Amino acid sequence: MRLFELAHSKIKENIKRGDFCIDATLGNGHDSLFLAQQISPHGRVFAMDIQQSAIHQARCKLDAAGLAKCVTIIHDCHTNIMERIPVQYHGEIAIAMYNLGYLPGGDHSIKTTHESTINSLLKTYELLKPGGLLSVLCYRGHDGGAKESDEVGKLCSLQNWSFEKFQGSNDPVSPVLIVIRKS
Repeated sequence: MRLFELAHSKIKENIKRGDFCIDATLGNGHDSLFLAQQISPHGRVFAMDIQQSAIHQARCKLDAAGLAKCVTIIHDCHTNIMERIPVQYHGEIAIAMYNLGYLPGGDHSIKTTHESTINSLLKTYELLKPGGLLSVLCYRGHDGGAKESDEVGKLCSLQNWSFEKFQGSNDPVSPVLIVIRKS
C-alpha cells in the first residue's frame, strides 16, 4: 500500500459525515477531494495553498465531482492557518492533512520548508478537537525534504504527541508518513 493510501485508510477509520477538516497543502486537490467525499454534504474542508495554479487545478477537480460547495479554498501559506480558519472551528477540526514538498507538475523551487511546516503544525494541532488526526506525508527526495521530515519527527517527540511513523521503503529518500492523534 502506498503511503497516501495508508493515510486515507487511517483517516477513513476516524472521519464521519459532517466533520470539519483541513488540507493544509492543497496541491492538485486530491486530499481535499477525498476529505470532501467523506464529510459531505454538511461538513467543511478548509484547503490552503500559496500557488494560484494549484488552487485552479483543485477547483476544477472539486467542481467536476460536485463537491466544491463543501470546500473553502484559501490562497495563503499554511503558516497563517490559525488566522485563516474561522474562530468558530478552532478546536473542532477532526482531520488535518499535509503533503510536504512541492506541487507535482509545478515549480519545484516553490516548496514547503521545515521552518514553515513546524510553525504550521504547532498551530494545526491546536485547531484539532480531542481525538483528531493530523496526517503528515513527508517527501524526502528533494532538497530540504529529509531535514523537513526529521524536524517533523523531532517536533512530535518534543511535544510528546501520540504518533505513528511509517516509511515507504528502506531507501533513505523514500517518503515518510506521520499520523498524529491529539489526546
